[in-house]
Amino acid sequence: MLTSRVWINHHIFPDRVQGDKTKREDRDIFPFQIYLKFYMEKLKKDKYAFFEKNTERTEKWILSEQSKTTDYFKNNSYKKRLFKRLEKIKDIDEKFLPVIRGEMYFFRWRKKGEQVSSLYMQKNAKSKQEKILDCNAMFKKHGLVVTDWTVSKTGKLLSYSVSKSGNDKSSIHVIDIQKRKNLTDFIPEEIYPEFECWMPDESGFYYSRNNPGTSKEDVKMQNKIYFHRIGHGFANDRYFFGRDLSKTDRVQMKISDDGNYFLVTVFDFAHEKENAEIYLGISSNKKIIRILGKENCLRYPVLHRNCVYILSNKDTPHWKIEKASVKNLLEGKKNWRVIIKENKNRVIESFSFIQDKMFLITLENVSSHIGEYTLSGKYKRNIKLPAIGTVSKIYCQKEGNELFFAFSSFVFPKVIYNLSLKNDKLSVFFQRKISNSLENTTVRQHFFKSKDGVKVPMFLIHKKTIKKDGNNPLLCYGYGGFGTSLTPSFDPGIIPFLEDGGIYAEINIRGGGEFGEKWHEAGKLFNKQNSFDDFISGIKYLYKNKYSRPEKTAIFGWSNGGLLVGAVVTQEPEICKVAVIGAPVLDMEKYYLFDGGRYWIHEYGNPKNKRYLENLLSYSPYHNIQKETSYPSMLILSAREDDRVHPMHAYKFVAKMRDIARLKNPLLLRLEEKAGHSGANGMNKSNEQQADILSFIYKELRT
Repeated sequence: MLTSRVWINHHIFPDRVQGDKTKREDRDIFPFQIYLKFYMEKLKKDKYAFFEKNTERTEKWILSEQSKTTDYFKNNSYKKRLFKRLEKIKDIDEKFLPVIRGEMYFFRWRKKGEQVSSLYMQKNAKSKQEKILDCNAMFKKHGLVVTDWTVSKTGKLLSYSVSKSGNDKSSIHVIDIQKRKNLTDFIPEEIYPEFECWMPDESGFYYSRNNPGTSKEDVKMQNKIYFHRIGHGFANDRYFFGRDLSKTDRVQMKISDDGNYFLVTVFDFAHEKENAEIYLGISSNKKIIRILGKENCLRYPVLHRNCVYILSNKDTPHWKIEKASVKNLLEGKKNWRVIIKENKNRVIESFSFIQDKMFLITLENVSSHIGEYTLSGKYKRNIKLPAIGTVSKIYCQKEGNELFFAFSSFVFPKVIYNLSLKNDKLSVFFQRKISNSLENTTVRQHFFKSKDGVKVPMFLIHKKTIKKDGNNPLLCYGYGGFGTSLTPSFDPGIIPFLEDGGIYAEINIRGGGEFGEKWHEAGKLFNKQNSFDDFISGIKYLYKNKYSRPEKTAIFGWSNGGLLVGAVVTQEPEICKVAVIGAPVLDMEKYYLFDGGRYWIHEYGNPKNKRYLENLLSYSPYHNIQKETSYPSMLILSAREDDRVHPMHAYKFVAKMRDIARLKNPLLLRLEEKAGHSGANGMNKSNEQQADILSFIYKELRT
């Protein structure tokens, strides 16, 4: 599904509807012949459909657009200063959350001056670090990006995934850490493999992949699980699970620490309702049974100490945790017991185990909290955090004695904490030291009423000394989709804007997960317009309270957030002076036909359904560009190798806008080469991309 908040580094993720509901839906779907005729008539009217294929005509147009963009930034006096400032802020040592294997820590570390982080290990927090995978050298020499890595149970072996352009297409490789040796084990990128889990005995690993002989349109359909034995060729890998699944199902596998049991979760994101069914199996005889079927809800299971724990939103939009013993489940006794009940004042985001303790990350009033519980669900305590902010994840070994988590907030750079269970001591493993002048900066949460009267929160970040006279530069960011929450986290990309007197607003519109599944549902499918109304209402709230005015305002969104900004500017062109639209979904009639689009049907709706198509066309940015209408200054960003959101969305939007709108303001397409959905790879390219975005905003706002 489409996902996440980042300032340039953005990730999209991401059932057959059963029973009577399917029959009701079928009556709304055009008969195939009628739909085909309707679709072909629409296609004939779409004079920009040629952008959907890589042709000489498309390439010629791209080169022309890139020339305009290059000329603009060559003559932008703000860019050089902003690039240098971003370089100073960001080019520092930075470590990432460690994975624990026995006494060893494994983590990524980017040293000052390097383009990307490499993989290191060390025995404890004070011992010497040793590089085991030089990702920086791989990037500098060949442009390769290490997108994922997993260490085996004892720390003997390392699997890592490599992408040629930083997109979703990657190959899997293996290193023998003890021997410091690259093994010949290799899973090719053509089958879109995703690593699932190591066997605890380190004899091999499971991975998901597409079907052998898959068509070009279905290459990302990773719904089969295979087992790869170390030392054997890829062609000999053994099929394990998924033969009877729909091609749009997604699978995820986990194995218990002792290797006795395994779990497989089958996700369905390709229909109106998200679904997850769960299978439990015995490793020794490969017996597998379904323990939970599809019930129009999501579930995330974990095995710990011969029990299965489930994070579920079935009838509980703020989520709950259930528990059942493996023994009872294998005997057919599905006696699930709720151990953490739903609490309407918080949303459970994740949970982790260490020995006889369970740690929950929850979201309360759009800020993270960590709570400790027993395995039976009894509350013990909260871990004190330094401010409102975001806990990204907890890393620990289930039978270990320490855990790590990362915390940050808008003006609080990332800190990685270590909690020892031996002495209950919380210590700092790594603290990001950054050159900035945010001491005089304030963070406040505001609530405003949306168009339909619903209260919506936003965070405002600015200098304490600003005057509420309507003259402050304002940058508004939003996402509002796929249940993804925007929480307070440190973003070095906005520091120059804040230092120069700007106001940054992060608006928690409906469609996100800030207040649970109902908040998400209120901004998806037929309710999608609520997301746009929330964002517009938030901006108008700031105008009403004299924080800024349209001539001083820029709006920005990435991915699903690009859809948000595209919809806002086509619905209310005078709402702002500048719009930055990154990796966007803009053609809502055809979105599902390209790359990851078929996995977003649960969020946007199926265009083959007449009612959904009418709804999609009512807000589709591409379809709502109006003739002879003036629009804000716009910078549209995409990447040539983006295989999650096809760049045709950006191409068609820019081409149509240039042809029929009354362009009084700049309209630019910035296309990143050798990059995927997250945008530019490497420190230099990332800084240049961010400098382009900021300098565009500065110049057009005349900051």
